[in-house]
Amino acid sequence: MTIAALMLAVSTFALNPITLDGKFNVKKAKGTFALFEGIDWSQTQVGSIDDGVFERGSLSLPEYLQKQDETKIAEGKPEDANFSKDWPMMQQESDEMFKKCWNGEFKKGMQLTRNAAEAQYRLRVVATGLDFGNTAGSVFGWGNAGGAIIVGVIELSDINTGDIVATFKMNHIQGNPGLTERMRLIALMAQIVDEIEDVY
Repeated sequence: MTIAALMLAVSTFALNPITLDGKFNVKKAKGTFALFEGIDWSQTQVGSIDDGVFERGSLSLPEYLQKQDETKIAEGKPEDANFSKDWPMMQQESDEMFKKCWNGEFKKGMQLTRNAAEAQYRLRVVATGLDFGNTAGSVFGWGNAGGAIIVGVIELSDINTGDIVATFKMNHIQGNPGLTERMRLIALMAQIVDEIEDVY
């Protein structure tokens, strides 16, 4: 098998980062607003994700954060045991970055808002799986090595009827690398929006 044929075979079976179900096009929905209330992390399991699937066991997000804190304390670094404490700030920053990237990417189309009074739609982002990535891969790897990975679903619905007009399934979206979990999570938000733009 030639190298070109091998690459074609691999790409044929590669998992699409995101898939779209529905004909609604947010890029062409000029003058419309979608209510965005932040990313829902309540169903999130955390672990090492490969091709959209956990390689080994996973933990709920609260369990993962607590375990990271306990590990740091066991290593004699209590000053760094702040995963649980820092998560609300990381979550808020992620929400704001997602909204900022969306409104920048689709500035001629649908915009995200926090004001329900001006919204015709609702955008619900549910993260069911998260891999925070790692520092070593970010430093010594190449491409997106070490970047955070997300699995989940994004639903766009009519705010009055609740009917879903578009669904974006996040199969395996990986962001750019970064030295900290915070940096990798922020980079992941930008990548999600890029992948949504690419499905049109």
